[in-house]
Amino acid sequence: MKHQLKTMVATLVLSSIFAMGSVVQAFPKVDNTIDDSADLDTDLSEEADTRTVFSCVPDENGDIATVGQRPGGEPIPVIVWTSDSSKYFGNKVSPESRCKIVTERFNQAVKNSDGKLQNVVLTSGIIGDRTVICVLSIKDTGCDGNNTLFTLNPKNAQNPDKVLAQIAQISRKGSSAGVIRETRGRVQVKLSTLLKEKLTTQNKPTTKKPAAQNKPTTGGL
Repeated sequence: MKHQLKTMVATLVLSSIFAMGSVVQAFPKVDNTIDDSADLDTDLSEEADTRTVFSCVPDENGDIATVGQRPGGEPIPVIVWTSDSSKYFGNKVSPESRCKIVTERFNQAVKNSDGKLQNVVLTSGIIGDRTVICVLSIKDTGCDGNNTLFTLNPKNAQNPDKVLAQIAQISRKGSSAGVIRETRGRVQVKLSTLLKEKLTTQNKPTTKKPAAQNKPTTGGL
């Protein structure tokens, strides 16, 4: 199995997730508060690392990806923006531009969380009459026009939790279920754990089966 960039990314099928030509606008906030209780499974080593940086890099297929990188570590893909995404966002919003917007908001959320990735989560919310996916810092109380990443189309707006799971490439029953956290009926994806899970998968050693050996000929029964 090839452990390459394209097999480790949360590739978004933009045609089935996003509204045609959707544009994020700052509407009054409605029904998007989240549980801000303390996280009991905090990883102290993650809290100590305050220099995780997100950036946009091209992959081997010519697509652009939002990746996170810790000091001395390899870039870990979070989202890949497919090359044909412009027809869903409109010609004025290219994959590169969309990646830049999302990446900047990831970095801003980390900055607003005192540099601690542990305090940054992806979740859903409602802005005006639209369901959105947003990134929240420790200072945010819900989704707004400044932290929104995407606006969901009407079909996917009925199940934003499924979109979050698709972004993380996991399900609650999967081996990486710890990435998703549900509070007050709303699903959150911890960005720090998402990167940690992908790094673990990337570094997982490949187990090779021993070569088959021919049995010696006994010459009898």
